[in-house]
Amino acid sequence: MSSQWADTPYSLISTDPFSKDSTHAAYYVATQIALAHNGILRGLNSIYLQAPHMPREDLDTIRDFLTYCQCWCESMHHHHDAEEAIFFPSIEQITDVQEVMERNVEQHRAFTPGFDLFQEYARTCLPQDYNGQKIRSLIEDFAEPLTQHLHDEIETLRGLDIYDSGHIRQAYQRFEKSLMATDNYRIGPLVFGTADRSFKGGMHNIPSVPSFVPYVIHYWFAKRHRGAWRFNPCTMWRDRRELAFRE
Repeated sequence: MSSQWADTPYSLISTDPFSKDSTHAAYYVATQIALAHNGILRGLNSIYLQAPHMPREDLDTIRDFLTYCQCWCESMHHHHDAEEAIFFPSIEQITDVQEVMERNVEQHRAFTPGFDLFQEYARTCLPQDYNGQKIRSLIEDFAEPLTQHLHDEIETLRGLDIYDSGHIRQAYQRFEKSLMATDNYRIGPLVFGTADRSFKGGMHNIPSVPSFVPYVIHYWFAKRHRGAWRFNPCTMWRDRRELAFRE
């Protein structure tokens, strides 16, 4: 495995300080969302690292890469929209503290303008006009506030350990259920292909699904945009692999 994999340049979140602590559901929730955020970061890193190396003459490959970028953006929207619509209001109700998650919402707003420009480019760019350095430049404009948010939110969640553990777990379960209601043709293969089951020695299992589900994702849902998933850093079985296009 090349040293230049999808854990750089934007750093992943370590689960070491809290993932083995089962005394409160806040630590479980922090772990699960940290792992989801790491999937987001691996996808972003994969885009950033591979963007300059698309073969200019191969318009089909470039079209597939732009689709991959679109799907990453859609996954991001799905995750953060569900947080704001379902999870954060539940936490406010449990804590009885208005705007307890407001800092996290403000951080969403901080990276949104740059993120929107990136998404618009991915949606509207014609393959013949593709510019890999433009992709990198657009990412650099929003990556710092996004990365800061993805790391900071985990600390906020850990701090919920002063509230009722059962209620915190129930709130997360409702949020998790909402995430399942997604476009499995565009988001499902991205989620599985950015989940590294070897992370932290394989102690985590995310997405936590029956063993047959990766087969369904690979052989059914991934078929529609098959070319896009070659840019994933992992297989649908969540095993690391070399990036398809790299230095």
